[in-house]
Amino acid sequence: MSRDTQPRQIIFDPTPEIFATDSSGAFHFPLLDKAEAFLETDLYDEARFVFSLWSPSSKSTIDLDRAYAELRGLFDPNEAHWVKLAEIEPVVPPYAPGDSFDGWIVLPILAAKSAYALYGSGFEPRKRLQIRASIYLVA
Repeated sequence: MSRDTQPRQIIFDPTPEIFATDSSGAFHFPLLDKAEAFLETDLYDEARFVFSLWSPSSKSTIDLDRAYAELRGLFDPNEAHWVKLAEIEPVVPPYAPGDSFDGWIVLPILAAKSAYALYGSGFEPRKRLQIRASIYLVA
């Protein structure tokens, strides 16, 4: 690994409205860069994530007593075993309506190629959600 490696920022593919899956209200949302799941991470030491998950309707809120969201990683392109990396904390604005899951986390690079996803559960069935996420890779 070269210390001359420049940092790289990726804003994951724009997120259309998604729906929590079936009657359980859970979802697994892969974070993609130009429709690709795996990122070349072997030149970097650290990954800094920023993400936000919210309901696009101002008339709809997320039940923060039930809803749960986390960041997961996949480090072997030949085996689909997702690993929980971090929980995403809900944010309750003091005066504005609605709530969201927002956060940032710094993680070490764990593999030469890495894929990431957001996972959630405890949302209303077929709940409309929107996600924005980015990663900043640092050598």
